[in-house]
Order: sequence, then structure tokens, then C-alpha cells
Amino acid sequence: MTNDTNGKCPFGFGSETPQTDAATIEPSYASRHAAMPSAMSRDQLPELVKDPVEPGADGLRTGRCLCGNVSFQIKSPVGKVFANHDVLSRRRSGGVAMTIMVRAATTAFHGWGRLVSYPLSEHEVSCFCRTCGTPVLVRYLQPEAMQGMISLSAGTLDDSDGLQLAADICSDEKPDYYAFEGERRGLPSEEVRAMFARPDA
Repeated sequence: MTNDTNGKCPFGFGSETPQTDAATIEPSYASRHAAMPSAMSRDQLPELVKDPVEPGADGLRTGRCLCGNVSFQIKSPVGKVFANHDVLSRRRSGGVAMTIMVRAATTAFHGWGRLVSYPLSEHEVSCFCRTCGTPVLVRYLQPEAMQGMISLSAGTLDDSDGLQLAADICSDEKPDYYAFEGERRGLPSEEVRAMFARPDA
């Protein structure tokens, strides 16, 4: 499994080519997004937009939190959903965490400053709406190849047509009280931990 995530899924499920016709960010508005993490360089941040993102805007995938204060658009094609079975993911989401992994730079967010961050580990930070508590995304801090990647909660999408469950992440940690039909790739916890391990560890 490769850590080369330049436009690719880090779990090895193919590449996604982002679209490049992003709108111009209004500087005065972007500066008010106080929740913007300083650890992320500019090319690792989403585009920040002033107006709420309308469902299906520009024919792209969109999503939002429960109260609608945070909304987003995904500017790259996505089709694969990952089921995250580890304890942290289940505790964060209240059940199995269904996520879509993209580069933050290929998304546009309204209400980025309304996201509250909570560190899940030294590798990842959970971001949820400060008003309604919806877990919107997880952003990654380590390893270097994962910086700038985010996992969006699939349940926040306005339209889930065409999405497919691609893999069970930390498959060995899945509890017995639920199961999914069909066959798919399973990544055990040891393999996932190895992917996130520091080279000098």
C-alpha cells in the first residue's frame, strides 16, 4: 500500500482528478474563518465561500450539517465510501463511520469557521458544527503524505446516488451487532496503523 496520495486515495483505490475552475475567495471573508487550522498550508485548505452552498450546485456533490450553518461542495469526482469500524470512529459518529476521502483543496466550504476541532489522536482531528454537533469531517495531520486529506462524513451529502461501499477500514474491530452485505476489501487495524506510522518511529 502506497503513501503517495497526490490526487490518489491513500487506501489504493484509484485516482481522482480535481476540477480547476474554483471561484475567487473574498480575502476579507476568508480572514474571518477563525477555526482555520494553522497547521495546514494554503494549498491544503478548502476554498472558502461567503454564501451557503446550494444542494447540487454546479452539478457537483454537495453536503451540509444538520442545521445548515456548514455546507460544502466537492470539486473532484468521488464514488467510494469507506466504512470505519475502529473504536474512535464509532465513538465520533455514534455508529459505523461512513466516510469519503478527498483533498481539502478540492472542496469549497461555507461556514468553515463554524467548525469546532477536537483531536482524536496525534494523526487526526475531528471537526464538527459548533451549533448542531454534526460530525462533518476528519482532517489528517500525519504522515506527511496524508496532510491536506480530509474524510467527509458520507451522511452529510445531499445526494448519495452512485456511491459504492469500497472497503472496511479496521475490519477486525467491527462489532458483531451489524454487518454489510456483499464482498469488499478489508483493511485490518495493523495495516492501517502501519500506514499512519511515522517513518522514524
